[in-house]
Amino acid sequence: MSKVTALKQSKRHQKNTDEVLVGIDYPLIGEGSYEAVLVTWETSSKYSKKNPDNPSTLSGGKIYLHWHIDPYNNAGLGNDKIIVFMPFNAKTLRPPLGDKGRFTAGKRSKYGKFIKKQLGRSKSQGSAYPDVFFNKLFEVNVRTVISDEKQQPLSEDEQYSVVDTVIGLA
Repeated sequence: MSKVTALKQSKRHQKNTDEVLVGIDYPLIGEGSYEAVLVTWETSSKYSKKNPDNPSTLSGGKIYLHWHIDPYNNAGLGNDKIIVFMPFNAKTLRPPLGDKGRFTAGKRSKYGKFIKKQLGRSKSQGSAYPDVFFNKLFEVNVRTVISDEKQQPLSEDEQYSVVDTVIGLA
């Protein structure tokens, strides 16, 4: 994951400013299987709405697991730390959102199936936050995102990699 650069604030418009665009450039690596370690997760209110049944939560939203791809350079990607995310849909989100935010997901959702596959059916009941996977080496499948959320094609320089599936422990 690239460094986030702060936007430089100026009191008046300048024609020759150093930085205009800020944010994260998602990495692009070759598709295939890699070793990976879960670094952190975050929740986002993207695609969420207020929950009429419980005003202290949001309905919907996203969960992003962030994976350090090829941490031991076994695939020869180099010494740069490559962080790729894996998106999931949340059933509900509980503020505060962001780094290690609290969420619920359905048992039959992509996240629920991921937990059942990795922990087994009996252990997947109740609290199953991603931190149970810290310090474990996994094999993951990485794919390239070639279209945006409106299914419009991305140019080659806008394409990026995501973790598509977790195959299992490496």
